[in-house]
Amino acid sequence: HKTNSTDIVNELIKLVKNIYGFDINEIAVKLSILKIIKWIFEKFGFISSKINKILIKNIRKKNIIIDPIDSKYDLVVGNPPYGNILSEKEKQILKTQNIFNKDIYCAFILKVLEFNPRLVSFLVPKSFLLRESYLSFRTQLLSNTNILRIYDIGSNQFRAATNEVAVIIYEKKYDEMGKPLKVFDYPDESIITYDNQQVDCLKICLNKDCLLINRAKKFSVYTSENKCPICKKETIDLNRIRIKPSEEIFRLINKIEDISNLNFLNVRDFPQMKRGEEDIGLREVKKKLTKNLQGSCYFVDAKQDFQYYHLNPRQSFNIEEIDDSILKGKNYEYYIKSKLLIKHNNIVPEAIYSEDQYCFTSSIYSLLNPDLKMLKFLCAIMNSALIQFYCIYAINNQKNTTINLNQYMIRHLPVKKPNKIVKNIMSVLVDSIIAYLQTRNGTYDNKAYNMFREIDQKIFDLYKLNKFERKLIIEDVRKNISFFSKVYSN
Repeated sequence: HKTNSTDIVNELIKLVKNIYGFDINEIAVKLSILKIIKWIFEKFGFISSKINKILIKNIRKKNIIIDPIDSKYDLVVGNPPYGNILSEKEKQILKTQNIFNKDIYCAFILKVLEFNPRLVSFLVPKSFLLRESYLSFRTQLLSNTNILRIYDIGSNQFRAATNEVAVIIYEKKYDEMGKPLKVFDYPDESIITYDNQQVDCLKICLNKDCLLINRAKKFSVYTSENKCPICKKETIDLNRIRIKPSEEIFRLINKIEDISNLNFLNVRDFPQMKRGEEDIGLREVKKKLTKNLQGSCYFVDAKQDFQYYHLNPRQSFNIEEIDDSILKGKNYEYYIKSKLLIKHNNIVPEAIYSEDQYCFTSSIYSLLNPDLKMLKFLCAIMNSALIQFYCIYAINNQKNTTINLNQYMIRHLPVKKPNKIVKNIMSVLVDSIIAYLQTRNGTYDNKAYNMFREIDQKIFDLYKLNKFERKLIIEDVRKNISFFSKVYSN
C-alpha cells in the first residue's frame, strides 16, 4: 500500500541498514543506490532522506582486493567482472594470500570467503567448471566451500554477452563432510546431484618429470588411480564439474572413461599433430589457389569441403611453388603424407583418413603416424556416435554457443586400445566407407548409413556397452546432431 506510515519507514530503515554494496566504479555505486530508492518509491510512494543517507553510507566505492573488509556478512550476492584484467598490484596481493589470480571472477569467488558469509550467490562464466587451466582454482574452491547449487543460465538471458554464464550458490566449508551439489537448468529443471561434492572420478598427475607430460602441448596424465600409471607419483583430483549430463549419462561417461585410455593420444606416442595454415602461410597458399583441381595439392575449407569420411575440395595449387619453410612441418609433411584429418571447429570432431595431398586452414588438425591402420581406426573412433556423445556431455558445458575442440581435448578423448584383429577390421571398414562415398561425391544413401552404423556397432562392442547404453547414445546423438538423425532415422 502506498503510505509513509511510521511503521513502514522504520521497517525500511531496518532493511537498508543491513544492505551493503561495494564496487570500484562510482557510476555503478550511484546506480545501485538509485535503483533501491526507485523500488521504495514505486512500492510505497515516498522518498526518505534518512534512508537515502543510510544507503549512501553503506553502498560505496571500494576495491575489496586491495582494501580488505573487516565486517562480516550473512549473504553475499554479486556479478563479478570477468577476464584476466587484474593489475600487477592486485595479482601480487592475491598471490601472497594464495588466491587464484588468473581470472578476476575466480579471485572474487574465493575472496568473499573472508566476509565469513553464511551463503554466497554469484553470476559467473562457466569457464572454471571444466578447463584444466582452472584446476588449482577448483581445488581451492572445493577445499574451502560446499557448492550447493549451480543454475545453468546459458546465453539466452544475456544476448549481448559473449560468455555463457551460471549462477553458483555456495557456503564456507567448516568440516570435511561435503553437502550435495545440485545442478539445475534455469530456472528449475533438475539435471544432476553430486553427493558429497564428488564431481569427478578422474585424477591428474602434475609431476613435471613424468615422461608422458608435455607442458608445451598442454598434455597431462589423467587416471582414476591415486598414483600416476607412468611415474608412480601421487595424483590429485581433477574436479571437473559437468552441468549438462543427467545422472544416467554421467554414469555412462564414467564407464567410457574407465574402460578406455584417456592418455592414448599422448604426445610421446603421437608426436606429429599439427593444425593447418594461418597467418603468413595461409596468405601464401591463397595467392596460389586456382578454382580447379589440376594442382599438385588440393585445398580444403573446413566449413564447406569437410564431412564425416569425405572431402570435397573445390580449389588446388602447386604446393612445391611455396617454400616449405613457410608452411607448417618439414617438407610439407602434414599435407603430403598419409594422415588423419580432424575438423575441430565444433565441440564434436569429424575425421577422414587420406593418402592424397591436401592443404587446409587451422580449423583442421593433421595427425601423422607410421601405423596407417591405427590412423584409420582413430578415424572411426573420432566419427563414432560414442565419441560424439562423449564430447557433448563430458568436455562441454555450453548450451547455446559453440566451442572448438583444441589439441588437449582431442588428445584426452577416451580411446580403447584395439588388438590387431579389431584394428584390421576397422581399417577395412573405414577404407570401404571412404571409397564408397568417393564414388557418390560424398552423398550419403542408405548403404552409406548402414556402413556408418556397422562401424558404430563395432565400437560399441569394443567399449563393452550393453543394449541400454547403446540406445541411450544413439537416441541422444540423433537429437543433438543433425547428421546422426539421418544415420539413425530408421
